[in-house]
Amino acid sequence: MTGRVLVTRLGHMVLVVLAVMTIAFFVLRLATGDPARLVNPPGTPENIIAQTRAQIGTDRSLPVQYLTYLGDAVRGDLGTSFRGAQSVGRTVMAALPNTLSLAGLAILFSAAIALVLGALAAWRPGGLFDRLVLGYAALAQATAPFWLAVMLILVFSLRLRMFPAIDMSSWRSFVLPVTTLVVALSPVLTRTARQSFLETLNEPYIKAARARGLPNWRVFAVHGVKSASMPIITLIGLQLGFLLAGAVVVEAIFNWPGIGKLILDSLASRDFPMIQGGILVAAVVFVVMNFVVDLLYTLLDPRVRAGQT
Repeated sequence: MTGRVLVTRLGHMVLVVLAVMTIAFFVLRLATGDPARLVNPPGTPENIIAQTRAQIGTDRSLPVQYLTYLGDAVRGDLGTSFRGAQSVGRTVMAALPNTLSLAGLAILFSAAIALVLGALAAWRPGGLFDRLVLGYAALAQATAPFWLAVMLILVFSLRLRMFPAIDMSSWRSFVLPVTTLVVALSPVLTRTARQSFLETLNEPYIKAARARGLPNWRVFAVHGVKSASMPIITLIGLQLGFLLAGAVVVEAIFNWPGIGKLILDSLASRDFPMIQGGILVAAVVFVVMNFVVDLLYTLLDPRVRAGQT
């Protein structure tokens, strides 16, 4: 990746984050109630409400609030929560590893499942295993994540007591939420991997490798997996938004202390700084992960590197 391309993509990342910050700021101000009244108990005198507005800064005009918010964010100050007066930055950063662990494990397992199932299905297209894989992909994609999460809790947590539902004390607590995300993400990756393997096996260099006497399994494993990985990496980048949205649902159902649950809890109390901080960090994670996907694609595909020189 050349310096010019790198600067261009970094500029795009900044613009995306700025757009998300701007939209979130104005939507929250225009679509929600007065946070000063929500912070105080019902029946609070108007002079106390006015003091609260001055304290949290909502007594100023929207443009002034927006510019103040941008300036503080550039300096790394995400503000103070309307409730509890805790630092938004510290609270959000404490929740970030929990969300990243869920999303990271879901991506790794989904990609591994997609490569294995896609390869086995493409080995004998139209066969029994191919039909089973396509059936799994169709059924899994039709399954709503929130319904699956509830069913997993009912069966494996409440009935069989195999895995905890809301406990984070061990690795077993990851099984149910990660499974929910994997079932949601893996179907589209599996179909993409299968199609990529089918196309790769008909490429001239694959036929040339077979003509040189290389075993089919080696041709499949060495050349096929690398070629099939590139569309999956691209698709993962396109599915990151879906994955983060699914993580919000999973965190809410499993009471997982991640950014998604933090945003949902803050929405109920109209805690503007906490909501904005959570959305900002989620946007940064999204653009950084997409940037990493671009780098991986560049490293794996020499044609992309040649096009950037």
